[in-house]
Amino acid sequence: MRYTHRDISRAFEVPFGSWLIPTVGSLLCILLMKCITKATGFRFLAWTALGQIIYFSYGFWHSKQRILRKSKSVVGSVESLRTVEDIREQYAQNEVELDLASENTKSGV
Repeated sequence: MRYTHRDISRAFEVPFGSWLIPTVGSLLCILLMKCITKATGFRFLAWTALGQIIYFSYGFWHSKQRILRKSKSVVGSVESLRTVEDIREQYAQNEVELDLASENTKSGV
């Protein structure tokens, strides 16, 4: 309903949810971090850093914007290439223009 009926007012809200729960959660996390050993803290930071690297690498390689940007550059380079039919049409038009030019010079002489 949150997506289909966005304008409906929500009757239920978490009591003290906007400030109490985040504050208590943050204090509990700080308390837990103070009670661990240095080796555990180092492991936590190492695993967190590894997780962040994996997370952002996955996001970079699977980004829709990156794929669109990459496909646009490929499309732009493909559009600038001429096909065999285009070259044949150009030569055919040049031959017709050459024939017309030679007829004009013959009739003018």
